[in-house]
Amino acid sequence: MNTPFVSIITIAYNHAPFIRQCLDGILKQKTSFSFEVLIHDDASTDDTANIIREYETRYPDVIKPIYQTENQFSKGIDPETTFLIPRAQGKYIASCEGDDYWTDPLKLQKQVDFLETHPDYSICAGRFWTLVAGDTVLGEPDWMIPMTKYPKGRTVSLDNFMDPYLFQWLTVCFRRESFSVEKYNQFEEAKDDTYFALLLEQGKGFVFPDYFGVYRLHQGGIWGGKTYEQRVYETVVFFRELFLHFGNKSKSIRKRYFAHDINLRFIELKTSEHLIKDFMKILRFTFSGKIKDVFSFQIPFFLRKTRIVIMYYVKKRI
Repeated sequence: MNTPFVSIITIAYNHAPFIRQCLDGILKQKTSFSFEVLIHDDASTDDTANIIREYETRYPDVIKPIYQTENQFSKGIDPETTFLIPRAQGKYIASCEGDDYWTDPLKLQKQVDFLETHPDYSICAGRFWTLVAGDTVLGEPDWMIPMTKYPKGRTVSLDNFMDPYLFQWLTVCFRRESFSVEKYNQFEEAKDDTYFALLLEQGKGFVFPDYFGVYRLHQGGIWGGKTYEQRVYETVVFFRELFLHFGNKSKSIRKRYFAHDINLRFIELKTSEHLIKDFMKILRFTFSGKIKDVFSFQIPFFLRKTRIVIMYYVKKRI
């Protein structure tokens, strides 16, 4: 058998209601090249593993699973960088998690054709629909910028890839040689944006105007069970690490970091016993960093948050 040109990585855990749709969307890809599906079942307690075995039997040269007997994610192990990416044989890597699915049968072909003819690009992605659990109507995230602004797609860089934010792990395809597991493992708070930043250090990115798949939104998940304050705090910790690694190269990362950190400080101000002192600390933090950033977005954001806090105390006194 020829070496696969593309490796598709899939992580699955208790995805029995969804895994068939995920694998069917992958197997329906129309390509001029071969691909492999590296799927990691993280000790599912439902019928997920049995369904994967069924597909493995039908497509033994394509479906290449790992069946865990103990859940690895609960041990703090990242299945993608520990078990899947190191096994990838393809020149390119794409991803589709077990509860998501691709809708465009030409997704991979479009992306590989682009990357093959644009060697200065390390990653490309596309649009996606969202599907809320229990619903049947496809939607779009409120924050997703309409691609009518970019009818021919959009080139992004490390400097601007979060402004506007267009990437989604479900839709990406990237050069295997451009991604370093070793560098990724240096991050304690690594997430999808860490992948994107590392890849964009190696080349440009491109976002197609095409819709490539569906991302499922589950209610009652781990993130959904956290308070607003907990979410803000964890987001600040994540962006602080990105800022330390990429802050000098990425205005969009700096912007996100300062916005989230200033927001957290104002949240903590509401319960402060030293209101003036802590407010001045926020002011000093706002004026830290690059001068052009201070005036372009840090001060305007600080002023908006100040207004909100003033209104909070005014209403509290009424």
